[in-house]
Amino acid sequence: MALFYAAVMTNDGAALLAAALAGTAKIEFTTLVAGDGEYTEGERSVAALQARTALKSQKQSVAFSSIVVESDTSVHLTAALDNEELLAGYYVNEVGLYAVDALDPDAVPVLYSISVAQVADYMPPYNGLTPTTIVQEYYATVDNSANVTIEAGAGAYALADDLADQVAKEAAFETAQAAETEAAWDGINRIMLPGRDLTVVFADEIADYSDEWAWIQARLDAHDVSGLRIGDYIPINIAANGGIAAETHKAEIAGINTYYNTGDSGHEVGYHIDWITRDCYSGTVQFNTGNNNNGTGAGSMQSPFLASNLKSWLDGTLYGLLDAKLKAVIKSKRILAPYRYQSGATLTDDNSWGWEDFTKLWVPLETEIFDCLVWSTKGFGNGQAVQYPIFANSYTHRIKGAGPGGARAYWWTASANSGNSTNVVNVNDYGYSHYHNASSAIRVPVCFRTMEA
Repeated sequence: MALFYAAVMTNDGAALLAAALAGTAKIEFTTLVAGDGEYTEGERSVAALQARTALKSQKQSVAFSSIVVESDTSVHLTAALDNEELLAGYYVNEVGLYAVDALDPDAVPVLYSISVAQVADYMPPYNGLTPTTIVQEYYATVDNSANVTIEAGAGAYALADDLADQVAKEAAFETAQAAETEAAWDGINRIMLPGRDLTVVFADEIADYSDEWAWIQARLDAHDVSGLRIGDYIPINIAANGGIAAETHKAEIAGINTYYNTGDSGHEVGYHIDWITRDCYSGTVQFNTGNNNNGTGAGSMQSPFLASNLKSWLDGTLYGLLDAKLKAVIKSKRILAPYRYQSGATLTDDNSWGWEDFTKLWVPLETEIFDCLVWSTKGFGNGQAVQYPIFANSYTHRIKGAGPGGARAYWWTASANSGNSTNVVNVNDYGYSHYHNASSAIRVPVCFRTMEA
């Protein structure tokens, strides 16, 4: 639980208050700001805080949700900080209030008051599943509290005397929203219900673009993933090929910014969404035509997956069956890939790793599915891999059908089996990690990345 030192009114805040007392200004609170700035004992002194015009290291700014009159000269302000747009966590070491003269249309908001934490709350980064909210309360000294206003998040203004009714409406809305969320997600720790079809949920927004994938690209370019949830999907078409009829699959959101800001120098990963279809493509494919799980040469060919028959088939055959509008937005997946190669030798374990591009289509590494190494090589077999949220705490999305809605299927991962030179890790039809000979023919889901330009 957070504990703060007494709030200090800044010099700018005191000047605004003096003008309000003189009848030449009206205080309007605009935003609450929070940051992770750290203060020395000297910087926490009243004089030092009075002189501040901004936080030391602001991380977030939010509108106020309520204002309650405490006395003729003080008000109680409440704002909710959440982490839905937060890519990196931080300790809430400092908070402040901004206010403006509501009578002056040209006035600029000033830091009215500031408080520094003795014990700070931690605001974690968004995990793509359930947002974290910290309700921040703040008491502020004013002149006549009945005439103080707040700038509401929707752009409306509410007098303090009118806020009681608004608070009741907000409470009713929050209750209804909580009930809807609970019904939709059936608990925080499981993703067992079908996701939403984004082309239906965001039909009005998508109508402004040439197609749904152009909309996704624009969203990522704008760093806007609001309203998108793990498990939500966009239908994709796979054209007929040989004896396999055309198929329509649900490309589900497996992770949102799962690897954001990772990558080697010059290849940092931007805003992205990784997609994995709900079920596997009906056709089967060999990881390799022979029972060998090694890389085949220098550079990227040290990677068993990049050197495999499977990768060649994904990019050379399956990719060509996708719609042009989808192919237009697919980006490479930059990842620290396991290597298993030594010239003139056949290895039984991964022996190195390196930054590589999983271009076009790919399959996940074992850790990206199970959050641990089961059959792949300890150390090098993991690289930087992290579990995709869609696979966490449930077998629901690990078990995939042979074709849309088909019977349970075995499907390939990108990980070579440890302790031998012939097997590759797969997800078996019961949903747990196992292995097959590299020459076995099993299935794959369609996996791809969309990322900001």
